[in-house]
Amino acid sequence: MHRDARPRVTIRLRPGLLSCAALLLVLALPAAAAEQPAQPAAQVTAAELEIANRRICTLRADVLGASPADRAATIRERVAALFDQGGPLRVTTREMPEGVAVLVDGGLVFRVLNGDVDADAGETPRDVAARAAAALQTALEEMSEARNSREMLRAVGVSLLATALLLALLWALAKAYGWCARRLAEVANRRADRLAQTLGQHATGQLGLARLVLAPVKLVAVGAALLLGYEWLAVVLKQFPYTRPWGEALLGNLTAALGEFVLQAMRAVPGLLFVLIIFLIARFFVRLLRTFFTSVEQGRVHVHWVDETTARPTGRLLSAVVWLLALVAAYPYIPGSQSEAFRGIGVFVGLMLSIGSSGVVNQAVSGLMLMYTRSFRPGEFVKVGDTEGTVRAIGFLTTQIETLRHELVTIPNAVIVGNVMRNFSRFREEGGVRVTTTVTIGYDAPWRQVQAMLDVAAGRTAGILRDPPPRILQTGLLDHAVEYTVLVCIPDPALRPAALHELHANILDVFNEHGVQIMSPHYEADPELPKVVAPDAWFRAPAVPPGEAARR
Repeated sequence: MHRDARPRVTIRLRPGLLSCAALLLVLALPAAAAEQPAQPAAQVTAAELEIANRRICTLRADVLGASPADRAATIRERVAALFDQGGPLRVTTREMPEGVAVLVDGGLVFRVLNGDVDADAGETPRDVAARAAAALQTALEEMSEARNSREMLRAVGVSLLATALLLALLWALAKAYGWCARRLAEVANRRADRLAQTLGQHATGQLGLARLVLAPVKLVAVGAALLLGYEWLAVVLKQFPYTRPWGEALLGNLTAALGEFVLQAMRAVPGLLFVLIIFLIARFFVRLLRTFFTSVEQGRVHVHWVDETTARPTGRLLSAVVWLLALVAAYPYIPGSQSEAFRGIGVFVGLMLSIGSSGVVNQAVSGLMLMYTRSFRPGEFVKVGDTEGTVRAIGFLTTQIETLRHELVTIPNAVIVGNVMRNFSRFREEGGVRVTTTVTIGYDAPWRQVQAMLDVAAGRTAGILRDPPPRILQTGLLDHAVEYTVLVCIPDPALRPAALHELHANILDVFNEHGVQIMSPHYEADPELPKVVAPDAWFRAPAVPPGEAARR
């Protein structure tokens, strides 16, 4: 009994142990799987399936470890093998649970799986498979055509015919451009002859009217030639099976571009109408301002807030403001103004202007200060730094002064604002223009005698006004001499150099006549004899007395 019981116990325990072990293993596997971190799925790269240089479809799914690129290579090999076998090469499709199959003569070539479609773009396997079957049918026909010598000869003939037609059209375009250029040049030369009578021959030569007229015609001719070449290339590429997709792409791109251009042009018509209306309104106000300020400048209209001198710059400034407001109002209606490229160009232009126009803005603001403070006006005699002369023009950036040497000096307005400017003409109507000169005489000369001699010298000067009379002032008691200042008036500031010349000559003559030594410009020591010129030596050669000069 003991020997029989042991086997029974052993047989009964083994199934129980195995069952418990299997149960523990089943329970432990999900727990172990849950404890392990999930591995990220491999990123699958989409591959384009192309056969005979024609795009068939896009493969995205990974099938049994084969990547989309591997699938595309396998499909190309399968198509090549089916093509070599021959047959009608009829492409059909058949739906499957995992997608749609594409067949050639009933044989499976590839499958469009659910993972191959772009669900976000609204694609379905049926639609993708239908387009792929049509493209594959076209590719197979082109592969057959590429092996047909008759079709290839026809393609070469059509290409040669298209090339001949292109050359003929280019020749006709060149002849038409030459004829138009000659006619336009003749018209431009006739107009240039008329402009030469108004602007001068030099200005007309610099204008280059003929070149300006021919530039748009040349641009149109070059554009037409490029368009003909583009069309020729597309036609030639379409004749050969392998390059036919490229030719279709060229024609498709051109058609799409032209269609988009026409569509955008139609959409831009209302905005362009608004821009035109704003331009016409701004042009009307600018003409109105020009007429008003021209009348003010010519003295036909008188207003208290602007005079004849500031009328022209004020009109230009207000016209610029009107055009600026018109540009701001028309900006939203300009085609493409909301695009990023247009905004980028605007930011770039604004940055360039802000960097490069700082000096120009400084000059313009200085010009406005000079105009509206009325420091000087055209026709007045002024002195700016070392430049002395008559003001000819005051601009926004520079001022032109004609010197006594008949030189036209252009001075930046910022330089004038930053320097001391003397206006000799402003008070001309109120007693003439004041002119001064100084002379230093020693303390041993009686000041009354010196004043009397200076008065005599001023009286001998012809260009000096008698009302108000000349004035002699003692303006300084220096270390070794007394400084006397002669103040006289002249009628015209342009006569200032001539009047000073004559006054200085008379001072020298009068002081020499009375034997009084002039201590100017510096004093070092008393000489043994006075430094004067005797009257009998006044007209030493080559000088000639006034009476003898008149007789000669």
